[in-house]
Amino acid sequence: MLLAQELEPRVVVDVSMLSPELRQDVSTMQYDVLTYLRQQSFSGKQWQGPKIPVELTIYVTGGNLATRRYTARLLYSSSINLDSGRTSPILRVLDQQWTFPYTLNQQLTFQSLRFDPFSTLIDFYTFIALGFDADSYEYLGGTPYYQRAQELCLLGAATNAPGYTQVVQQPGELSRISLVTELLNPRFENFRKLIFDYHYDGMNRFATEPDSARAALEQVLAKMVLFKRDLTQPSYLLRLFFDAKMNELCEVFRGTRNRRVLYMLRALDPSNASVYEAAIEQ
Repeated sequence: MLLAQELEPRVVVDVSMLSPELRQDVSTMQYDVLTYLRQQSFSGKQWQGPKIPVELTIYVTGGNLATRRYTARLLYSSSINLDSGRTSPILRVLDQQWTFPYTLNQQLTFQSLRFDPFSTLIDFYTFIALGFDADSYEYLGGTPYYQRAQELCLLGAATNAPGYTQVVQQPGELSRISLVTELLNPRFENFRKLIFDYHYDGMNRFATEPDSARAALEQVLAKMVLFKRDLTQPSYLLRLFFDAKMNELCEVFRGTRNRRVLYMLRALDPSNASVYEAAIEQ
């Protein structure tokens, strides 16, 4: 059965740091990745609803023409589709540890039981994106996708590949295993449910009922503050969520002079406190 693909992908490959010879060797990477994301079905089922917008920027930072091995950073972003026809950003992550072999016109295939230095990282974040999308439509709906991402992470750890490990070294560390561990930790289920409330009660209504949507989002933020206070350790998931949502929250509450919301955003995302203040107090 032909399964409908889940993604509406955009791919950019930045080779500005490479020599001309190395650039030629990876000149098909953008097309190869785009073709793969357009043709592969990750959910294994008939996809319902609009496709998920995802954007991958691959910064190829170095390489060796003799061995055909490269280093790169991956910026992976995804959004969810709102009832209004607009989109809402949900994931924005920069992964800086990626080493892989690559050749012209590389044929990418999904490997669920075998680690691939190039495609597994793309698959890992694609399952995270699918999970976030599912969590925004149904309480804890993303769990099966996070489990798939965890399996890929453990495959990489079994080969001692850079960036993969089986255990979290420090709470809140910015690592792949830390992210999936938090997403599958029962302690974080309440936060994942708040992700659903954020979109269902808040952003889905913002285009037509902005005042009631702001009120709903304010309630969600208040619950997130309580959740964070109960944590006894830093959280990568919270940081990742607000990295994706910062600009959206600034637009939603821009010029409202809502001091309560500003206080909560400072508590939830202290590294961007000045950005929220400039937007809300303007």
